[in-house]
Amino acid sequence: MMVLPVWPKRCYRPRLLWGLLSTMIVLMTLRFLTSGGHEELLSHSLPYFMPDKGHPISPPLLPSSDDFLLLPTPEARSSTDPSLLVLVVSTPHHVTQRQAIRSTWGGARWAGKFTVRTFFVLGLPREPSLQSALEQEAAEHQDLVQGRFLDTYGNLTLKTLSLMGWAATHCPGILFLVKVDDDIFLNLPGLAEELEHHTTLVPTYLGEIHWRAWPNRDSRSKHYIPASLYPAEHFPLYCSGAVYVLSGTAVPILLGASRHVPLVPVEDVFVGLCAHWAGILPQHLARLTGAAHYPPDPCCYREVLLSVHKVTPIEMAAVWDSTTPYKKTCQVWQWALGFLRCKALAWMADL
Repeated sequence: MMVLPVWPKRCYRPRLLWGLLSTMIVLMTLRFLTSGGHEELLSHSLPYFMPDKGHPISPPLLPSSDDFLLLPTPEARSSTDPSLLVLVVSTPHHVTQRQAIRSTWGGARWAGKFTVRTFFVLGLPREPSLQSALEQEAAEHQDLVQGRFLDTYGNLTLKTLSLMGWAATHCPGILFLVKVDDDIFLNLPGLAEELEHHTTLVPTYLGEIHWRAWPNRDSRSKHYIPASLYPAEHFPLYCSGAVYVLSGTAVPILLGASRHVPLVPVEDVFVGLCAHWAGILPQHLARLTGAAHYPPDPCCYREVLLSVHKVTPIEMAAVWDSTTPYKKTCQVWQWALGFLRCKALAWMADL
């Protein structure tokens, strides 16, 4: 009879730790692939997700100068002739968030081979007394684009149309437009390096893709979309609204498609519907982390990830000040683990 060897007890611990680590890696990978609101794997319904073959391009829906209350002066807008335009969706009372961005990544004028300008897009405040403060802020920084609509969650789609329309009319020569929320830490050098690999000749729509998301039919939800407005059971592919990138060639095409798409109040869905109508397939870029939040870590924020969501002004300043701008912040082992390490940090922070 064969006698199986008996392993010393000390041999089991490394095997157990390795097994736990392997399981965690598999679970995190699956969680990443299926993360996001109401998402499933693409393979469940691949034909549905293919883009429309595209319709004849309509004239872009462009705003007039009367549609804006505050605008940067022509000198402030064209002084650097940006090829990478960053438009930050903000609200009138988020003064601290805007200042945090100005004093960190938003102050950059170059990223890789791109010239960069960052502007903030907002609507009218509910409190009329805030308007005078916004006018003073605009005069000082020359970076506010204010539309003539009430700044509410329900008007986010209108705000998105406003920012794309302003970009198309005032910055027609841009190579890329980046739309971000004002609680995003944006890794501009990393993003510029990524965008150098993308052609601007083909309309491009980049971000963290939401797969097989369905309309919220709960009338009590702020994401409510009635069947009368959008009767289909699922949305086509779209990128998370926290941050996404459009090529300059895509912007007027999406503005043209907006004439034919229902004005759903969920702005990232609306952009996805416009892209679907125009035949533009979203491209998944995992390092643009969408709505995911990661604990402050210089290596993740400044090198591995291209964006981080839900970053407070204090966290933004702390991460920015923790290292010299554009200096390598990852140790060799941290860089080797890369995206997986950052996902693990986020996973452990949620425990």
